[in-house]
This record gives sequence, C-alpha cells and structure tokens, in this order.
Amino acid sequence: MEPSKSKGDQLAAVILHYGLADRIYSRQDKIVCPFHPDRNPSMKVDYESGEFYCFGCGARGDAFTFMKKMEGMKRNLNSLEELVLFQKIVNGTVKSELPSYSKQCPEATRSSQRQLYVQAYDLYHGLRKVDWMSPETPEEIRIASYMKDRGFGPETLAEVKAKVTYRDPYQLIFPILDNGKFKGWVSRTDDPETASYRKYLYNKGFRRSNCLVGDYGRFGDERDDYVVVVEGFMDRLKFLQFGVKNVVALFGWKMSENQKQKLFDCGIMNLVSALDNDECGRKGTECLRKDFNVTRMRYLKGIKDPGDMTQETFDRMWKRTMRDYRQSRKVK
Repeated sequence: MEPSKSKGDQLAAVILHYGLADRIYSRQDKIVCPFHPDRNPSMKVDYESGEFYCFGCGARGDAFTFMKKMEGMKRNLNSLEELVLFQKIVNGTVKSELPSYSKQCPEATRSSQRQLYVQAYDLYHGLRKVDWMSPETPEEIRIASYMKDRGFGPETLAEVKAKVTYRDPYQLIFPILDNGKFKGWVSRTDDPETASYRKYLYNKGFRRSNCLVGDYGRFGDERDDYVVVVEGFMDRLKFLQFGVKNVVALFGWKMSENQKQKLFDCGIMNLVSALDNDECGRKGTECLRKDFNVTRMRYLKGIKDPGDMTQETFDRMWKRTMRDYRQSRKVK
C-alpha cells in the first residue's frame, strides 16, 4: 500500500470503485450498506479518518477492510491477491476521479461546496409555490392526498414550504431550513416500492452534521428554554402538525458537535429527546445527557417513532413528557 495516499483517499477510492457513490462531495457521508439488506443509508463513511461504520449491522473498518468484505461476498482471494487488487483500486481511481480531502486546498473545497449550494438553492426556489389548500396539478393533488393519509394537513405543508418537483419518483420536496436559513433540500418519494429501498434524496453537497433543521432560540417566550429533538424530517413535521414549533431534526440518531454548538450559542441547555423509541434512539438520548439536561419523550407501548403518533396518542405522551420536564426543572 502506498503511504502517500491518505486513508481518507483510499476509502473514497474504494467507495467509488464499487459504485456506492457517484462522486465525493464532503468529508463525511451516509451510504446504503452493502453488507446487509439496507433500505435507507445507514453506513457512515468518514473521508478524513478513512473509516466506515454501519449503524445497522455494525460493520466497521478502513478501506482495505471494506474491499475485503466486498470481494468476500463474491469470490475468495488470498492475502497477496487482496493486496494487489487494493493497490489497483487506489492507484486507478485517486488521480482521475477522487478529490483529495487533505487540508492543503481548503479554497477549492469551499468553492465546490458553494457551487453545489447555489445549484440546490436555484432548483428549489425555481419551483412554483403550491397552494396546498387548493392543489391544482395532478401531481399536487396526488401528493396532498398521500400526505393526508400519513396524517399531515395542508396547513403543515404550507408551513414548511413544501413544493412539487417533476422528477419521478421523488416529487415531494422540502427546503432544509436552519433557523430560517436555507441549507439545501430533501425530497421524499410517495411510491411504496421506491420507499422500500430509499425514502429520501438530498441535494448534493448537503452536510447533515452542520445543520439543525427547525426553529430554536428565537420565539421570545418559554419555548426558548428548550427544544424537542427528533431524528428525521417527517418526525419534525408530525410535531408541527400537533402544534409543537420548537422542534429540530438531526437527520440521524446522534447529535454532532456542530449541532450541539448551535444550541449552546442560543443558550439552550434543556432538551426533550423524541429520538426513536429503539436502541439507537436510546443511545442517542444517553449521548445528549452528557451535555444537556434531557427529558425523554414518554412513548407509549407500540409507538416506535413520532411517525406512529396520532393526535390522541400524542396528547397523552406530551402531557406526561411536559410533566416530567417541569418536574426536572423544579428539582434543578
């Protein structure tokens, strides 16, 4: 193996070689894991450290480990053959297709990120505004019906500035707004077959770790004392549907350091963790407790995430959760 190639460049070369990304746009990404039946991207790849980790199956390692696992699924190579193949993958990709993520050219990285941001901004803002109270086109009517079936009314779609694209099968598109600032877009498919493999698409260059989706610390009332934290975009929409406005989505179960800093900067130290009612959600909640005063959402039995909530179950859970929150504030 060539020591001149960074571990991050090696991992990027391997990811590109196996067609798991078309290009490398950021220092970290999430991809569909090839090592288990993965429907939504659950593997984190870090092009700075050169390591990968799947939150679904637990697979982890570096570029060489990734290649060995990929090849092991289709053929048996001895140690020498593995080394030779690894050298060919790294040497054959890094020069022509692989952007280097060393810190020698930060200006080039910033320039490409800015271009991708402008493209995302132009795409979303170039779409016509939808009157969700009176949808007009067949696509708008279909999307409105789909969202109604999922428990979302036209007022919520209007509140989050949802629009419709004409790019099948991801026609429902939302702006990603961090305290009102446009950070990119996310589109959702309403096709069940497509959703079984991948529910969402994000604009190229979007960095989840640098963004808190939602409003926080700017209400001018008691809602500035805490925020509700959820995992996904649609989880946040469900809270908005039920009248809770100070809610942010992480696009994952673990809050990044950048996301934490955004809350620190607003003086927010109290969180209601509505992360999913599963193992990852519980892990994420424990991670939050290291830096914040956390009240856990009082999920009822059988409710695995906010998407499962009805108005009736939400009211019951929220009443109990707020009682816990107020009690914790008195204790402190």
